Amino acid sequence: MDYCFSMNWLTGKTFFCHKLVKGIKNRCIYKQYDQTYVYPCTTKYCKNKKMKKTLLILSIATGVLFASCGNPKTATTEDAGETAEASSESVTYSVNLSESTVNWSGAKVLDGSHTGTVALTAGSLSVKDGIIEAGNFSLDMSSIAEVGGSDEASTAKLMGHLKSGDFFMVDSFPTASFEITSGGADMVKGNLTIKGITKEIEIPVTTTMTETGMTASSKFAINRNNWNVVWGNNNTDAKWAFLKDNFIKDEIEFDVNLVASK
Repeated sequence: MDYCFSMNWLTGKTFFCHKLVKGIKNRCIYKQYDQTYVYPCTTKYCKNKKMKKTLLILSIATGVLFASCGNPKTATTEDAGETAEASSESVTYSVNLSESTVNWSGAKVLDGSHTGTVALTAGSLSVKDGIIEAGNFSLDMSSIAEVGGSDEASTAKLMGHLKSGDFFMVDSFPTASFEITSGGADMVKGNLTIKGITKEIEIPVTTTMTETGMTASSKFAINRNNWNVVWGNNNTDAKWAFLKDNFIKDEIEFDVNLVASK
């Protein structure tokens, strides 16, 4: 079976076709809402190294485009580090779970995205002279929810997908966490654990001291493959696993806002 890219003449959007019309060169079938359309292929690629190379170039180009639009920088990973310990002069604040938020965002390479939330279960921050020295927070992965979904059925399908073995496998790994390994005024390093895999990342942080405590916020992105969040990892058909993963962006974006008090 051959694959190709095509363009919808009405919307101008480019999409991925996976079946060429037999006997007609450079045409593909696209099905939507029980209707079948035949479009000319913008470019035709077979399942070979050329296709993989093209998908890689497309993914890189798309990543550059989104980065130029102000998306958070994808954090680089290192082996897990030792958890930081707060000094005796620091003050420790407990994260207010009802006031704090963790938002996420993921997108397809060609078109479409999803945003949502995940609930905090615990957290603390130790601060000295307005600078974070140590801290951590934990997430309930079973609480993953979408915000602004198109309809209830689509949202339910997406949530089941994200919670299954296709992505976060929440039955086996119900908790994710972040533990600071090196504090700082505007950047901190920490061990991020997802699906039982721990990697150290460095992320930006903005800290504000208040009369009742403090707030700490951070916007960053991770490459999901580093935590084995791979759609198709249970699929025995390697070629489909490759296609499915390469049409979803590798990056997952997070917007963390922690509100803490003594």
